[in-house]
Amino acid sequence: MNSTAWLLISTVLVMLTLPGVALFYGGMVRKKNVLNTMCLPVFALVLASLEWMLWGDAVTFGHDLPLLGYHAMAGSLALALITGAFVERIRFLFFLILGPVWVALVYSPVAHWLWGGGWLANLGSLDFAGGAVIHITAGVTALVAAIMIGPRKDYGRAEMMPCNLPLSVCGAGFMWVGWFGFSSGSGHWTVATAANAVVAIQVAASAAALAWTAAEWIQRDKPTALGTISGAVTGLVAIAPAAGFVGPLSAIVIGVGAGGLCYMVVNFVKPILGYDDSLDVFGIHGVGGTWGMIATGLFASTAVNPEGSDGLFYGYPYQFFVQVLAVMAVWAFTAGMTALLLKVLQTVMSPRVGDEAEVIGLDMTQHGEKGYTG
Repeated sequence: MNSTAWLLISTVLVMLTLPGVALFYGGMVRKKNVLNTMCLPVFALVLASLEWMLWGDAVTFGHDLPLLGYHAMAGSLALALITGAFVERIRFLFFLILGPVWVALVYSPVAHWLWGGGWLANLGSLDFAGGAVIHITAGVTALVAAIMIGPRKDYGRAEMMPCNLPLSVCGAGFMWVGWFGFSSGSGHWTVATAANAVVAIQVAASAAALAWTAAEWIQRDKPTALGTISGAVTGLVAIAPAAGFVGPLSAIVIGVGAGGLCYMVVNFVKPILGYDDSLDVFGIHGVGGTWGMIATGLFASTAVNPEGSDGLFYGYPYQFFVQVLAVMAVWAFTAGMTALLLKVLQTVMSPRVGDEAEVIGLDMTQHGEKGYTG
């Protein structure tokens, strides 16, 4: 698909995920931190867009053609997702420094490996719309950052209830619609592949939402709106690497697996390990992206995508092997590079606000504004 018009439409659709993340995250924090939480994804868009225009695209892909806009949005999304791990305690200036460096040292190399003709792409590893490039990098970075920066003040002792879940529902809706921009935004897929990806995205998100809701209903006797939209997001994440390579029934299986697996990690594994990933970036994006990459190796089919017959993918078991290899490589590289990056930056400045500022709230102490009037 070479239409410049469709590339522009896809880029705009993907861009919708950024205000979606801002709303999704903003509704889940305490009211004293809403504005700050929503500002971080906005600045992720600002920072990644400028960086990609200046050098990111040339370093990753070696060109400055229409892919620039689409992949700039993907980088912005990855950086925006990370913010959910350390909201309500991160210094705004620290994020402004961390963001561009992370895009350059973590996101761009992985994007090159899988999307820019790098070694994983040459081995045949598939990532249609960012299961590893966006979601594993964001999720693993979130886990490392949550551990190294430390928990919020009184985490585990004080109640930290969401302030405005209708905001989060609206945000999830924006993300769901924006996800369709991934269906052919890279510009080299056929109309048939793009149409198949749209269907796969829709049914995977729906199946994951249903699976999460069912698990929550069984465990807690009531389904919640937050659980349903969280489940839908896990489905969007998990189908990202597979959308152009699997049929609708496989997409449903991927969605159900994502909803159930991510629910278990968020509600059981996280409390056991005790890390404070504020908005469950690792549990949703890291785990969902990992499952999606592996599932791509199980379900990708040339019957769905005839382009695969030209060597795009190789079938089971080889495809499964290279998908697992990609997951392991991206996990290891992201964790190591993020830990090193945070360690170096922490020698220059503290990543978090002081205790008093955390109690007052980051809207006032970081921006001098009151973001929530409800």
